[in-house]
Amino acid sequence: MESIPPRSPAPSRRTFLHQTAKAAAFLATAPTLGTVVRASGRGQTTWTLEAVEVQESFADGSTVPFFRFLPLAGTPVRGRLPLLEATEGTMVTLTIVNRLQIPIRPGVVGVGAGPRIAPGATVSLSFRMLPAGSYVFREAAYSQISGVLGLAAALVSRPSSGLNELWNGGPTFDREYILHYQDSDQRWNDAAAMLTFPNLSVYEPNFFTVNGLSYPDTSADPDTLIGCQMGERVLLRLSNAGHMRQAIHFHGYHVDIAARNNVANTMLPPKDTVEVASGSTTDVILTVNQTGLYPVHPHSLTAVTANGLYPYGQLTLISAT
Repeated sequence: MESIPPRSPAPSRRTFLHQTAKAAAFLATAPTLGTVVRASGRGQTTWTLEAVEVQESFADGSTVPFFRFLPLAGTPVRGRLPLLEATEGTMVTLTIVNRLQIPIRPGVVGVGAGPRIAPGATVSLSFRMLPAGSYVFREAAYSQISGVLGLAAALVSRPSSGLNELWNGGPTFDREYILHYQDSDQRWNDAAAMLTFPNLSVYEPNFFTVNGLSYPDTSADPDTLIGCQMGERVLLRLSNAGHMRQAIHFHGYHVDIAARNNVANTMLPPKDTVEVASGSTTDVILTVNQTGLYPVHPHSLTAVTANGLYPYGQLTLISAT
C-alpha cells in the first residue's frame, strides 16, 4: 500500500526564492568557514565536490529526486557519499562545483558557513582543519531542508598525533567505520526538484539511507557493512543529517559512548542503543567479544523500511570473525 500521505499544496516558486533570500540574509551574519582562494597550496588537503540533482531508486519501485554532494578528483567516499577527512590544524582547500539551479552555501553544523555559490559557479575556499572529532558537513543556506534532501556528508578531523585515537590521548581503536544517516519525505524532495519550497508543517519520512544506501545495499558495501575480528576495538562515527532523532540499536553487543558532538563522555555506561539527534554526531567504541552476524539499525520501525516495505532503509550488519 502506498504510504506517502496526501500532498499538501506547496508554496510557489516565488515563495521558495523569497524564503531562500531570507536565509541568505541571515547567513550573512553567521560565522564563516574559510576564505575564497584561487588554487590550493602545497601541502594542503584538497577536496572536490559537485552539487547535483540525482534520481535514486528504492526497493518499492519508487524513484526519488535528491540533491547530493558527490565526490570528484579522488575525494574519498563512504557508500555513495563523500568523506571529508584531514588532520586537525592542517590547511584544507574545498572546491565545490554547483550544478544545481539554486545557490548553495557549504557549512559545518555548529561551526560556520562558507561563501554563497551561484548556480553553475565553481568556488574554492581554504580553511584550517577543525579540532579532532566528527562533524556534519551540510548545505547551510537551506538548513531546514538540505539534510533531508541529501546535501550532507560526514567530516572527520584526525588527531595531530597520527595515531588511531579519537583525539590526542583519547580513546584508541583498531578500525573505523563512518555511518551517516539521512531520512527523507518524498514530498519535500519532489517539491525541491520543482524549485518550490516544501510544506514544512508536514514531515513524514518514508525513505531512509546510511551512507546514501538502503538495505540490502548497505550489507554489500565494504564501508557500510561493519566487518571486524574478535578482540578488536571498532570506532563507529555516527552522524545524522536527517530530521528524525535516531536511536541506533546494536544486536549482540553493547558499545561505549566515547563522545557526543566531540564532547567526551564520562558519565554514560555501555549501551546497546545510542541516541544520535538530528544534526549531531555520536562516536562509539564497539569491543568485539563474540563472532557472528548481527543487525544494527534505528529503533524506529519506519527507519528500516522503504516507503513502508520491510526490511530496507537504515539497516546494516556487523560481521565478526
